Formats: sequence, C-alpha cells, structure tokens
Amino acid sequence: MTPQEPTDTLAGAASALVHGHDVTDLLLRLTQQATRTFGGDVGGLLVRADRAGRLEVLAATDHLASHLEVYQAQRVEGPCVDVVVTGAPVAAVGREELLERWPAVGREIVDAGLRSVHAFPLAWRGAVVGGLNIFARHDLEATPETARAAQAVADMLTLVVTQPDTLGEDELARRIDHALAGRVVIEQAKGALAERLDLDMARAYDALVERSLRTGTTVTETARSVLQEAQEG
Repeated sequence: MTPQEPTDTLAGAASALVHGHDVTDLLLRLTQQATRTFGGDVGGLLVRADRAGRLEVLAATDHLASHLEVYQAQRVEGPCVDVVVTGAPVAAVGREELLERWPAVGREIVDAGLRSVHAFPLAWRGAVVGGLNIFARHDLEATPETARAAQAVADMLTLVVTQPDTLGEDELARRIDHALAGRVVIEQAKGALAERLDLDMARAYDALVERSLRTGTTVTETARSVLQEAQEG
C-alpha cells in the first residue's frame, strides 16, 4: 500500500458524490479502504437508523464483520455503540482489555480470533449518526497518521449517508432506509450463493464481492443478478 491510496480513495468518493453513486456499494468500498489503510483485517459500519437510536449495519467487509456489528446492535454494547454515545474515537487492544470493557461483545470478538478494535465516529452537524469499526487479528496500535486517515474516511462515510443537501431527520432516515434495502438484497444474494455453490455464508459473501470486482458492477447490482439467476433456476 502506498501513502497515496487514502487520498485516492477520498478523491474517488468525492467524485462519486458529485456525479451519482450506488450508496450501498460506495459505503462498502470506503469501509474496505479504511480497514486496509488502518492495517486492520475486517471492518463494519453501524448507524443510528431512527430517532429512537436503533442501530443497523450499513456495510461490512465480510460475514464476520457483519456478525460482530449485528451482535453489538443486539446487545447495545461494544466499541461502535460507545462511539455513537460519546462521539469520540474508541480503541481496545489486547484480549484482556476487550473482555474488560465489553463482557459479552468482547468475548464474541476474542472468540472470533480478533485481538484489537478501533472505532471512529460519523458526526453530522453536532450529532453522531454512526460509527466505523476496524478489527485486527493482532495487537494493532493506532498512529497519528493511521488515525487521521481512518477518521477522514469516516467523515466521507458520513457525507455518503447524509449528503450535503439533507434538510432534516426524515430525509436522513429515508437515505438510511435506501441503503438498508441494498443490504437486504446483498444478504439475500449471499444466501442464494451459499445454497447454490454449497458454501458457508462467509465464503458466499467473498464470492459475491469477487464477482462484483470481476464484472465491474456494484455489489448491489451483482446481488440483484444473483437473485435473478436463482429465480430463473
């Protein structure tokens, strides 16, 4: 990886915002890039989906990340939950710290073979709308450079979710619902691939993303093609 890559990613995301984009696909690409740039292994994006504070997964680099994000939302515990509540970055490095800070979620993280997590807030006009989680299988410490790069991507993720022309919470909820609809299509396609190719859900997700890259289509478009193929037998 070269030092230019984070800049290239942000430039590409900014261009997509100007010229039109698939929300679900862009959120996934940015989450992948943030994870790579930071030196992590898996990453996920958890957001507040309504005024009551309900948390939903909008992007995940793989099935494991998706599971960990969903588990945090269900338990209302974990690094991403803390980020949404405090609005400040959160870090836990090492098995002991993970288990001490989040008894249930920390155990799930450790049992998954991960040893550290860093979370960055998605802040919009004084409110925190979500958090970016980056997990690593080793004791990963942040440097000022990697932390700035990850937060920059988190800020770009905020713009993708909210858009500069958002006028209120109702419009934000509509955008999040649209992105969630894309995630539903992806999850359905993942199940279809798992059944058709006799794969577990993690490998089915990888196969979906790899097919998207190979065909040059968005993950959402690829997922719709997979579902259409499944319906046609």
